[in-house]
Amino acid sequence: MSQENKQPEPIKEYYIAYFDLLGYKKFFEDHPDKVGDFLQIIHEAISNTINYIREINSSRIGVEIGKLFIRKKVFSDNILLCLETTTAEVEYPRFLAFLAIVADIQRNFVLRYGLFLRGGITIGELSFNEDFVFGKGLIDAVALEETAIYPRIIMDKSVLDYVLQPHFVKQGDLKKACEIENHAHSGEYISDEDLAFCNSITPAVNVEKFYLQWRNHLLFPVIDGAVVLNYLYCLNINSMLDQATIEQMLDFLKAFSPNDYQSLLNLSAYQKQRLEQHKNHIIQKIYEFGKYDDLDISKAKEADIRERILKKYLWVLSFHNYICMAYGIPDCMIKSGSTVDVRFMKITAEVFEDSPPSVKQQEENQDE
Repeated sequence: MSQENKQPEPIKEYYIAYFDLLGYKKFFEDHPDKVGDFLQIIHEAISNTINYIREINSSRIGVEIGKLFIRKKVFSDNILLCLETTTAEVEYPRFLAFLAIVADIQRNFVLRYGLFLRGGITIGELSFNEDFVFGKGLIDAVALEETAIYPRIIMDKSVLDYVLQPHFVKQGDLKKACEIENHAHSGEYISDEDLAFCNSITPAVNVEKFYLQWRNHLLFPVIDGAVVLNYLYCLNINSMLDQATIEQMLDFLKAFSPNDYQSLLNLSAYQKQRLEQHKNHIIQKIYEFGKYDDLDISKAKEADIRERILKKYLWVLSFHNYICMAYGIPDCMIKSGSTVDVRFMKITAEVFEDSPPSVKQQEENQDE
C-alpha cells in the first residue's frame, strides 16, 4: 500500500505534553545576525531531547516493567510528547514516569541551554502516526500552552482529576483505616476485626504513600491557582522507603538494568549544583530585561514588550526561590528588588550583590 493511501491510526487515549520555547520569535526579530548560532543551540537541545526519549524507550525497566514508549513530534520550536494509556496495574506509576520525563526535558533545556519552556499536559484522545496527528487532545494541549503565560508547564483538569484520587487503596477503606488509627491514638479499644482490617490494607497504604510523595515532588500548586510541573524536582528515596526495601530495590535494579540504576543514583546528587545553574540563568535574564536605560522616551512600545518579558522571568525567580525553600537549600535563593522607570511607568528589577555576577562580569573574569 502506498504512503498516500495509508489509513490513519485509530483514535486512542494518550497522556499529552505540548510545549514551545519562550522568546523564540523575538530572537529572530532582535538578532537576525545570530540566527545561525541560535539554530545550532536549538538543534542540539532538541537532538538531546530526542536521544533522551530514545534512551527511555530502550530502557529495560521502562519498556519491560513500565511499558513506556514515548511518541514525539517536533516542529520549529514546538514539541509534542505522547504516551498511550493502558489498563495495566502499573498505569499510575507510568503516568508519574511520563511527568518525570517531561520535567527532565524541561530542566535540560533550561540548565544546559538557557531556554525556558511554556506548555501544558493533558489526558485526551489522538490519532497519531509518523506523518499525522489529529484529535481533541492536541487542541486541549495547545490551549493549555496559550494560557500558561509564564515559563511553566501547567496541568489540565483531567490530569488533576486523575492524580488527586487514590490508586492503590479504596477511598472508603482509607477513610475507615484513618478512623481506626485515630481511635487507637485516643486510647480507645480496637477490636481484633478492626486490627486485622488495618493490617490487611497496610501494604496498599504504604504504596499509596510512596507514590503520593513522588506526585508531590513533581506537581506544585502556585499562587494563581495553577498546578505546574516541577522541573527542579529531587526525589529522596531514603525518605520514601525503609532502608531494607531501598537496598532490595537497588540490588534488583542494578542487576536488571545498570543504566537505570546509575540514573537513579545521580537523581539527587547534584541538586544544589542544578539550583545554582538555574539561579545564574535567571539572573542573566533579569540583567537582560530588567532595565530600560538603553531606550529613549520614543521607545515606549519596546519598553512595554520588555516589561512583559521581565514579568515572565520574575515569575521564574519566585518559583526558583520557592523550590530552594522546599528542598532546604536557602543559600541558592536569589535576592532581588524592583522599582519603576518613571519615563515609561514600567517595572524594573535587579539582583543584589551576593547573587552570582552578571553575564558581562563573567566574561570579564574569563578574559582576566
